[in-house]
Amino acid sequence: MNSALGYQLSPEELHNLLAAAEQRYGSISPYYLTKLSQVITNCLDIYPRVFAVRVDLRLPQTNWQGEPDIPLCFPRPDSAVITRFFGALKSQLVADHYRKDRRGQSAFPAYIWVREQDSSASQHYHVVLLFNKDIYAYLGAYHSAAADNMSLRIQRAWCSALGLAHPDYASLVHFPKNPAYVFDRRAATVHSPVYREFLLRAAYLAKTRTKVAGQRNFGSSQLFGKSGE
Repeated sequence: MNSALGYQLSPEELHNLLAAAEQRYGSISPYYLTKLSQVITNCLDIYPRVFAVRVDLRLPQTNWQGEPDIPLCFPRPDSAVITRFFGALKSQLVADHYRKDRRGQSAFPAYIWVREQDSSASQHYHVVLLFNKDIYAYLGAYHSAAADNMSLRIQRAWCSALGLAHPDYASLVHFPKNPAYVFDRRAATVHSPVYREFLLRAAYLAKTRTKVAGQRNFGSSQLFGKSGE
């Protein structure tokens, strides 16, 4: 499905993105890359300005190392955990919407997620969140549990999805270096350096090497702002 306002990548642009991503990350799934690029470009149909965040969501170590009979915590790491995460984040955004007395409906992010497992004992998730920059434009500091900002909302949502206490398990949320990007429709039209770098950064989610065999490894919000997977 193409972007209604024309921000979708041309076949040549998508091919160039695939080539650049494979040079940086190794083997890339053309299907995943096409889907994630559609989510990003269709997000621009809804929001003229976008605030994008890359975040990693990890599962906790549940037992003392080398002692499987000594539990450390009792999380809910089932396959629905990523769905609960987005639900918990949306609930916080609804509360923020009404607390700040904004008009209209709450603005939910578009999103892309992948499930991966490399040399670690447990799986993890890589996520891209795409917000309406006119409402949410900053992550904020994520070291103060009392703060009210997007980084803390993301931490709380992941802890809630796992059924674990925040801030005790806040470190399970990892913000990689330079996790936030801001771009607008003009940047997408002219393919500004920031926008190109964001597309290449997001393409990391389409790499094939660490996907989990036999499981659903990719999901996204519905195009044109509808909620879902």
